[in-house]
Amino acid sequence: MNDYLVQYASVESMVHEWTKADSHMDAAANVLIDKGFDSLMWKDDDSTIVVVCKNNYVAGLYTVAQVKTRANHMVGLPQNPENNPDWWK
Repeated sequence: MNDYLVQYASVESMVHEWTKADSHMDAAANVLIDKGFDSLMWKDDDSTIVVVCKNNYVAGLYTVAQVKTRANHMVGLPQNPENNPDWWK
């Protein structure tokens, strides 16, 4: 488990969040899960989220859509609930 800096733009400013995770994508998903799907921060699915590992300074760039997909998987939600009428069961 490593420390990651997750950076994204909100309507008001640039936001920096530290989190612990096993991968860059998991770090971004952790922040999304913690912050929720706030329309101010996560409105545009094409927006870029930057994640940097503290140990080796390797950076990853992800779209909000990619991070939403990973976050849904981490919390056990289906990938395409509109295609599955029993997704809530």
